[in-house]
Amino acid sequence: MNSRGSLVSVIMPCYKADKTLDRSIRGVLEQTHEVLELWLLIDGRDEPTEELAKQWANKDGRVRLVISDKNRGVSRMRNIGMRLSVGGWIAFCDADDYWYPTKLEKQLELLLRSGANLCCSGFNFYSPSSQVRLPVQTRHNIHLAVLKQTNPIPLSTAVFHHSLRKDSYFPELPSPYIHEDYAFWLRMFQLHAVTVVYQSELTTDITKAEGTRSSNKWLALKSHGYILKTVGGVRGIEWWVLMASYVWHGSLKRVLGKFFPQTS
Repeated sequence: MNSRGSLVSVIMPCYKADKTLDRSIRGVLEQTHEVLELWLLIDGRDEPTEELAKQWANKDGRVRLVISDKNRGVSRMRNIGMRLSVGGWIAFCDADDYWYPTKLEKQLELLLRSGANLCCSGFNFYSPSSQVRLPVQTRHNIHLAVLKQTNPIPLSTAVFHHSLRKDSYFPELPSPYIHEDYAFWLRMFQLHAVTVVYQSELTTDITKAEGTRSSNKWLALKSHGYILKTVGGVRGIEWWVLMASYVWHGSLKRVLGKFFPQTS
C-alpha cells in the first residue's frame, strides 16, 4: 500500500500564508486516500507561516518541510517540490485553497479505470469575504489544441502521473506576467502524450481574492498572449484567433458568475 504507485506527492508553496495555511493543510491531510506526502515549501523566512508549518510537521509524519532563507518565487518552489517528490502521482494545492475529503480517492479511481495520466475537475471559486461559492466547470475534453485556447486545468484540482514531470517545469515569467501554471501545462502537453480524464464533481475551493495580480483581467489577457508566443510558439493569425477565444471564455465565466452565485 505504501508503494510509489499509490503514494501521492502534494506540493504546497507557502508565502505569508499563516491566515489560510491551516485550512489548506487540513484539506490535504484529511483526505480519505491517506497514502500521501505533503511538501510544505516556505518561500523565505516568515515566522508565523514557518511556525505553523513546523507544528504540522511535528504532528503528522507525512508532512515534509523545506524552508528557503530567501524568497525564490512560487515557480521555483513548485519546481523544487517536484524534484523532491517520490510519489507515483503528483498534485498541487495552493496555500489558500482547500480540498474536499474524497478528492484524491475519487480522482485516482478515475485515473486507474480510464488509463489516463492526468485528472482535473470542477471546482468552486470561493470568496472569503462574502462566503460566496461559484461552481465552475472547465472543458471536459482537454488536449493541446484546447489548451492553446484557454487554461482548462485549475492547478489545485489536478493530479498527474510522475512520468509527466520529465522536462516539465514552471518557468519564471518576466515582470509583470503571471499564470506560470498555464505555461507549465502548455509545456507538458507539448513534451508528453497527456491523456486527461475530467471529473465533473467539484473537488476544491479555489480562493478568489480581490485586488491581487491574479484577479487583474487585463494582466491575465496580456500574460496569456505572452505565454502563447513564448511557450506555445503561436504567431500571426492563429495567435489572434486564439486570443479571441480566450476573451470569449473569460467573458462567459464572468456572466455566469453574476447570474448563478452560490452561498455557503
